[in-house]
Amino acid sequence: MLFIVSMKKPTIELKSTEFTEVIEIERTVTPDEEKRVDHVFVRRRKISKHHPEGFATEEYARFDIEWPEEVKEEIKEDIKEEIKVNS
Repeated sequence: MLFIVSMKKPTIELKSTEFTEVIEIERTVTPDEEKRVDHVFVRRRKISKHHPEGFATEEYARFDIEWPEEVKEEIKEDIKEEIKVNS
């Protein structure tokens, strides 16, 4: 029997380093109620700091961010019923 377990992957955003500068141009977040995720679209510019002319590229990234699990609380009520017996 084979079980497939979904593992959550951390989302690591691209950041500037000593070699490249990352500038975010656009970010669009679209929530999806059915799948319980946020679809994220990012447009960014990467500039090489060590290139003599400052070589720049533009890139697009799409990823999903899962919503946190909802805590479900069970509400238990004590129900006491009185039964009347007619004799």
